Amino acid sequence: IPNWIFFILLSLVMISGFFTSIETTDIITKVTKLLIIPFLLILYFSHKNYMANVFFTIFLLAFLGDIFSVFNFNSLVDKLSKAMCLGSYLLLVFVLIGKLKRVKFEGLISWYLIVVFVVNAYFMYLFFDVVESNFSDSVNLVLYVSRGITILLMGFLAFAVYLSKETTQSILFLTMTICFVFSDVLIYINELYVYYWLFDSIVLILHAIGLFLLYSYVLNHHNIIKLHKKPSEDRSTISANKHITA
Repeated sequence: IPNWIFFILLSLVMISGFFTSIETTDIITKVTKLLIIPFLLILYFSHKNYMANVFFTIFLLAFLGDIFSVFNFNSLVDKLSKAMCLGSYLLLVFVLIGKLKRVKFEGLISWYLIVVFVVNAYFMYLFFDVVESNFSDSVNLVLYVSRGITILLMGFLAFAVYLSKETTQSILFLTMTICFVFSDVLIYINELYVYYWLFDSIVLILHAIGLFLLYSYVLNHHNIIKLHKKPSEDRSTISANKHITA
């Protein structure tokens, strides 16, 4: 994505969050939230005519989660929103697991990752132990805990892939994950502990940045595949020409 487009979009999201914080209505935030993913998909398909099913499904689930979040009329719609978001996170974990299969860790790095995972898991356990009484029913409890575990696992795997190979893609995925992690943490604090109006604006900004980074990751992913395919196609053409000449 061109830097100037990213800057303009981020500025619009920040302005939206600012106006939401000073107005009594959150209509600007809701409209902005609903427009981000459709805009990114239009931008993507204006450059490419194909997107891998797993990435398209991630965007679709995230968009459905945003729709249910905006039109949150009852507890069922709220649960559907959380379930859609959980589904998109699970697919991102699936993408990371595919990357992790080709990664080899040395002993020290492995122990470091284990310690990081255990410490974060412990803090998450303490957090849910404190706010457990705030859950209205068992379904909400399962959704919150599952989402927390999934985002923790996604952060751990993204960090592991980054440590194994510092590429543009691994940095993009790790930064995207960090945005989603902090966004979810602020959502949890707002919904389960204490509400603070400024967190809503920060959540929207982090959510938007995370989606922009996901867009960049997917676009780069398909560009890399195209570059890898081109040499093999050239070799096939040369080989065929040799056979014809012979």
